[in-house]
Amino acid sequence: MLLSLKDAAAALGIPYSALYELTNRGDIEYTKMGSRKYIQREHLMSFIATNTHRGYSSS
Repeated sequence: MLLSLKDAAAALGIPYSALYELTNRGDIEYTKMGSRKYIQREHLMSFIATNTHRGYSSS
């Protein structure tokens, strides 16, 4: 199932512009249909898992 960038950004709790930049940099996979970008739920979950960190970092 696909989510629009607007819906995916809302699910992540980040601005649309931030998610749009992540797709442009290649940090999150998307599917393009016409001029619109969509994100598969699986790619969204993978992005979250990859960017979830535990513990304290002193850097």
